[in-house]
Amino acid sequence: MGVLELIAEQQLGTKELAARPLLRASLERIDEAARRPISNADEKARIASLVELCFAFDRETDLEEKANILRTLEEISANEPLELPSATVEQWEEQLETSDGEFSKAKRNIERRRQEFQKKYFSLRAKAGLATQAAVAKKAGLRRSYVAVIEAGDHFPQQKTLQKLAKAFGVDVSELLV
Repeated sequence: MGVLELIAEQQLGTKELAARPLLRASLERIDEAARRPISNADEKARIASLVELCFAFDRETDLEEKANILRTLEEISANEPLELPSATVEQWEEQLETSDGEFSKAKRNIERRRQEFQKKYFSLRAKAGLATQAAVAKKAGLRRSYVAVIEAGDHFPQQKTLQKLAKAFGVDVSELLV
């Protein structure tokens, strides 16, 4: 048993390591390679990262984070080149929308929420007597360009921005979210 395997067994636990034969095999390969002089700084950093992750796993209490550490250990130890996606984000999103019902439903909900916000935003803006983006920006303490992005529906504002807009419109922030 090599040093990396020993560290992994101690920090991850015998059962956890036994459940991951590919990780064990990768660690064995790395241990064998480490017996020869290592001049590559990247390889030294990779080995150090593996050791660090083993100790991080032992310290971690959150099960989700432990699972993430295990996935990272497997990925780093395999040391295989990552295949970069060939699709654009838009193409990937379109494919996901047609193949994943939950994603499609979530996207429709987001679009509905955006449209409802826009409707409420423009109604409150008109009631406040703010005729231009510049007027909204000045009263809310925002940049006009940011107001333009919000009004175009390209961005849903964060809580702090919603509070500024609500104050500018003379309403409670909850009215923007109805």
